[in-house]
Amino acid sequence: MGILLSELIKMQCFKKAKILSGKASNKSTHVSGITIIERPDIVNWIKGGELLLTSFYSIDKDLEAQKKLVKEVALNKAAALVIKTSNFLPKIDKEIVDLGNRLEFPIIEISIDTKYIDILYPVMGKLFNDQINRLNYYKDCHEKFTLLSLKMKGIEAVTKTLEELIDTPVAVFDSEFSLKAYSNEEYNRIYIDRKEMEKLINKEYLVDKLNIKLSENSDSVYTMIVEPIKVLNQIKGYLGVLEINKVLNNMDFIALEGAANTLRLEMLKDIAVNEVKLRYKGDLMDDLITGRFESLQSIYDRSNLLGWDLKRKNVVVLLRTSNSEQHSNKYKNSSEVLMSLREKIKRNINKISHYYMGSNIISTFKGDDVIILWPVEKSKDIKYTYNRVREFGNELKKNLYNKGGGILISVGVGSLAVNPTEIGKSFNEARDAVNFGYNILGKGSITFFEELGIYKLLCSYENREELKKFVPSDLMRLKKYDRDNNAELIDTFEMYLKCNLNAMKTAENLYIHYKTALYRLNRIKKIIDLDIENRESMLEMEVGLKILKMIY
Repeated sequence: MGILLSELIKMQCFKKAKILSGKASNKSTHVSGITIIERPDIVNWIKGGELLLTSFYSIDKDLEAQKKLVKEVALNKAAALVIKTSNFLPKIDKEIVDLGNRLEFPIIEISIDTKYIDILYPVMGKLFNDQINRLNYYKDCHEKFTLLSLKMKGIEAVTKTLEELIDTPVAVFDSEFSLKAYSNEEYNRIYIDRKEMEKLINKEYLVDKLNIKLSENSDSVYTMIVEPIKVLNQIKGYLGVLEINKVLNNMDFIALEGAANTLRLEMLKDIAVNEVKLRYKGDLMDDLITGRFESLQSIYDRSNLLGWDLKRKNVVVLLRTSNSEQHSNKYKNSSEVLMSLREKIKRNINKISHYYMGSNIISTFKGDDVIILWPVEKSKDIKYTYNRVREFGNELKKNLYNKGGGILISVGVGSLAVNPTEIGKSFNEARDAVNFGYNILGKGSITFFEELGIYKLLCSYENREELKKFVPSDLMRLKKYDRDNNAELIDTFEMYLKCNLNAMKTAENLYIHYKTALYRLNRIKKIIDLDIENRESMLEMEVGLKILKMIY
């Protein structure tokens, strides 16, 4: 960055200098180098930030060439142009001064008796010392933050160390701008407007500014310098510095970058640790749902390592993402999208389940599914647990769909597992319930195995092809007729049975005309041999319809 031009102008060597145009006090104008230019083509080598010394020696009589030079050095981001008057250039033309003001570019005049060397040496010395100071400060910051990382002090220690270095509050947010850590308890409720968040989300600014409040209802607005923490090509969080005690200077940004790099390492370590935990959790959950374990004690020993309490009673809750493929198809890198989907689902589960279960949640991913072992409170009956699961499912569905970008989930709930040996049975029931809900009730359903009625019996058949034997041949003919003629006779027949063979109610429930319902029922009677007086035959028809729903 360099030294502020306003600081250099205060040096003794500029005591007799005059600022003719622009603002030397501009906080964004930094000097990173100094050089003499007496040839106009020198502008081709300007990198930006230079303090340029000239006497217009080769163009002292050519005003247009002088104006061209001023324009070009300004456009090339030079810090300022220092013009020395002489016998050949006794006065700087007013047009040059006006041009400098229009460009907001600093033009400084030094007198004929000022030697270049009197400015070059002091300025170069100050720039050199500034670089040395920066390097030493960078080294100190690097050592402090590296020590924190080696001692595994964590994210909160990084925020406190950074505050000590820059003397202003520091906060760390996750990728959704939820506060993860802060250096000062006073600033633990930072409010960021959604529009302000959108400035950074999914963008790759190195450093940006957000307007924040210390509470939603506060009138005071502060500036927060924010740096995204990117790990493995994904933004995992944000480092925020509140400009409350002061405005950050160049040295502060050195400390900020050191803290950001340490946070990247911390988050990378967290990812590595979490991946190992996920694999271990996945292996343990697989063994639980398949019953592959030697003894209860062995499963208790393994679960204790993860902090899982498997001595309690549980109900298996299965969450199925209904549209993860639809989300991933929008993007080229589907693996990154699916990872992002998983993180959103996990965050929402943890946030919402904390209200219903506290910190007792046990959950793992299995493909597109999430398996949750829901604790059953000792003092409550199973109906209370089911009601809590339903409330949780509805809230999670709402959050994921409205705030998660249209993520749709279906929920299946198994029966009570008194100990780990029964978790496999509860899982199979939850899987049957979610499959039934998905296929029969539609996407986004919450289905309890205990409420499936006769479907509980039908779900016990692992081989679905075996169930076809129980479908009356008349129904199979009706199914074939629907398929060949794009008709809806099966649905009409099912509704007719639900309405106790009342054609008028059937028409009302299907939102069709009564005559349309009669026409369909007449077609059905021609295709199948319907004996409404034979209760056994009618029961076979009802069961057959339920089987058709399960296997087609």
